[in-house]
Amino acid sequence: MVNFSVGICDDDPKCHRKIMEICEKHFADKGINYEISSYFSGEEVINEHDKSIDLLFLDVEMEGIDGLNVMHKAEKMQNIHCIVFVSAHSEAVWDSFGYKTRGFVQKPVNKDKICKYLDQAYENKKNDSFIDFPNYSGSVFYKKSDIVYVKSDSNYAILYLGDSEKIITCTLKECEKKLGGMPFLRVHRSYIVNLNHIKNITGETVCFKDGSAIRIGRSYREKVRKGYNDYLLGELKK
Repeated sequence: MVNFSVGICDDDPKCHRKIMEICEKHFADKGINYEISSYFSGEEVINEHDKSIDLLFLDVEMEGIDGLNVMHKAEKMQNIHCIVFVSAHSEAVWDSFGYKTRGFVQKPVNKDKICKYLDQAYENKKNDSFIDFPNYSGSVFYKKSDIVYVKSDSNYAILYLGDSEKIITCTLKECEKKLGGMPFLRVHRSYIVNLNHIKNITGETVCFKDGSAIRIGRSYREKVRKGYNDYLLGELKK
């Protein structure tokens, strides 16, 4: 059974309570195990390092650190996985885009939109399967979402997991088959990247959230451009 965690950050008690009530009823109706964490300031969110938050409903306008600044800091936090912004001002949507942003809900909040984002985030977590890779001692298992990119090393490969590297005893071609396509994209004869972990693609370079970058192979440029555009369109349609 998947355990799903929601964070609500809003300094308006009425809106905060409304989102919580919608979440509680939605999960109860579907029989989903869940946990809801309440935050009433941006400072509370960026100081949260113990809890994993699958989906954060984040108010844009708050005293102190506002939602947009929280988003920029949350993009570097491993425990916050995706964000849906909440605001009374529809024009705020244009400033709220980030690689963890999944949507925007205008106040007063709409139940159907809240539930739509809950379902999307829950399905993404449920479908985030483990993949078995061979190594020197047999097999190891890693979640797809934890893999930032894969680098070829002769007949072996290295999995980059954000804060660690793991050597596996299979070729990059074999890794590509195991990963099963999007959001994984071959960008070079020596690299496969997880598009969910990148900040953007500019010119001939894949830029990651931590500031690192990978050059796109000359023969892969057209394929990467098309694949990235298809990925972005798919994210917008969710």
